[in-house]
Amino acid sequence: MLLHAAQVRGADEVFPVVHSESIAVRILDGSDGHPIAHAHVSLLAGYNRRDLHLAMWHDDVSTDDHGIARLSDAMANLPFLQISVARRHTCEAHSGSATVSVDLIRRDGLCMPNRCGLATVQDVPGVFTVFVKNKKVAPTPASPSPQRTTAIAAGKK
Repeated sequence: MLLHAAQVRGADEVFPVVHSESIAVRILDGSDGHPIAHAHVSLLAGYNRRDLHLAMWHDDVSTDDHGIARLSDAMANLPFLQISVARRHTCEAHSGSATVSVDLIRRDGLCMPNRCGLATVQDVPGVFTVFVKNKKVAPTPASPSPQRTTAIAAGKK
């Protein structure tokens, strides 16, 4: 009886689960479906939204020639994932990074909506597909520091 109570009590605790399947992120051009090679992808993973907000698990990767980036084993074993692609707008309705379930990606695959064109793909287990606009966005110039601005105004360099 005591053993049964211990088993029931421990059932509500969350322990990390180790999965052997790899998780891939595929970045495609929303207009024609071609892979975006060598794109810089930022990955955030965590147990909840707070972990994502604090960037507890963060990784920066680049896609290969086929537009594929792989999650590290540590990140593939966390339940939630957010991605962003540097210097490119995503083709989903809300251009921010959506939080997705890694278990859903592992089991069924997942494809973000494409609002940039007519390209579509089939969901593939273990693959998270994101459509982006192929045109790169120019980086925003960093504003000069107040000290530097004052020195320039005073004629100093």
